[in-house]
Amino acid sequence: MGSDDVQRGSGPVPPRPRGPIGPAPGVPAPGRWAPPRSRPLPHPARPLAIRPPSSLVRVLLCEDREVFRLGLREVLEAEPDMAVVAETDHLPGALAAVERVPTQVVVARQGLVDGPTLPVLRELCGRGTAVLVLAEPREECGPELVQVLRAGVRGYLPRCSAAARLVEAVRALARHEPAIDSSATSQLVRWLTDPSTPAETPDRALDRLTDRQREVAELVAQGLSNEEIARRLFLSLATVKSHLTASMRRLGVRSRTQLAILVNRDRSPAA
Repeated sequence: MGSDDVQRGSGPVPPRPRGPIGPAPGVPAPGRWAPPRSRPLPHPARPLAIRPPSSLVRVLLCEDREVFRLGLREVLEAEPDMAVVAETDHLPGALAAVERVPTQVVVARQGLVDGPTLPVLRELCGRGTAVLVLAEPREECGPELVQVLRAGVRGYLPRCSAAARLVEAVRALARHEPAIDSSATSQLVRWLTDPSTPAETPDRALDRLTDRQREVAELVAQGLSNEEIARRLFLSLATVKSHLTASMRRLGVRSRTQLAILVNRDRSPAA
């Protein structure tokens, strides 16, 4: 082999020296720490969506004292499944509001559903709206409880009840279940079974009607036609028919004749 061949590198290649094989590119040498490699997420992270309740219990507050009304709203709207849809300070206002706003439960102070407003309470319950009466604590609540139960009320709690008990009662009424405080039930039983309790007068059929329904029913009993009743009361014919249908359904009669007989019997001195 000539000197030219050596310079050109055409001779045999000497073997490489054997030694430890170094790490692959990107792999740390043994004994050396390297931060963990981050892996890309398969898709961007999304915030968890909070699903609203499927249905809300729609509540109307009937309370004439602002402090109590604000407290009731605070308690009920703290629940995720409840909403206060309207407020009023008298029962006729509650009846008018229910006609405009779908409502499941009306929470009312007992002082607003007594005496002259009982016909309004019957009308409210007759529309299928549940009513929760909040009563002032008394030693004897039997007579008042009987009145509201006859009007169609299925919820009765002391006004000083705990917030959790109030919420529980509203939910029960929304499920068409009664919610009557056990202490009030005990007082009612004692009052009904007390021999000294005076005998009650029979419930008059006309007391189960609203004022306007009673007027229509009494005119029917006098023999007036729907057109004559409409002119007498300054109502439309459709309104008269609506009141007449509601009165007959509430009194359980099927004809004008039966309604007239019932009204006349109810108004007679012997009734």
